[in-house]
Amino acid sequence: MTSSSDQLRAQHDALHLAYRWFAFFEAPGSALAPHLEIFDPQVRLSGHQGRHLFADDRDSLAAWFATVPGERSSHHILHAAFEPAPQGTLRLNMLVAYQAMRPTGIQGAIIRYETELSHGPDGARFLSLDKTPILPDTQAHFAPSWAANRVLALAHAALAELPESDARLREALGASTSQLQVQANVPEGSLRYHALLSAAGTEAAGGCHLLLDLEDDASAPLPALSRIVQAERSS
Repeated sequence: MTSSSDQLRAQHDALHLAYRWFAFFEAPGSALAPHLEIFDPQVRLSGHQGRHLFADDRDSLAAWFATVPGERSSHHILHAAFEPAPQGTLRLNMLVAYQAMRPTGIQGAIIRYETELSHGPDGARFLSLDKTPILPDTQAHFAPSWAANRVLALAHAALAELPESDARLREALGASTSQLQVQANVPEGSLRYHALLSAAGTEAAGGCHLLLDLEDDASAPLPALSRIVQAERSS
């Protein structure tokens, strides 16, 4: 990393991949082929701090995806820590609240994700992911996350200045934006929806609230933004 702005863009790139990873599981119609592009060809997926190996390349990862139950699920990132790693790679570690709707009711867990990513001119790719449940999540009501995760993936891609990302959204948010929150409680797989995107910058006084109109094909890597309305700017 050559500057704080480079590191901030790399952080947005890593988070864009994380939100894409989770949203993939949450709606019918998600397409596997474009999703596999967010992983290095020799990606490693493991569990319980490496004690269980699920995949050690893209082909075995595709086979693992085929075993994942098609149940309704949600993934809320509660905390994320980003740092550069040796040999030019990146680390993104997260605590995630996971829920699944099962015949016996809602089951959930707090899961620790430890990931490593490459970072190059075409963007980041997951090199490895490890997921370890650390606590039960006993919340009684299901909290959907698909639309919010899709919007957050779109916004972080814009802030990372990825090729073909939405320049209008990047301009509306501002280059110094470091934190994002979304309200978008709509059914999974909705083709059109509205979202409220709130942003805070690296300077304490910065921030804005954007009303977004989106069109979403769940098989596409990201939703499409059709309109932005700046609702309020904090001071």
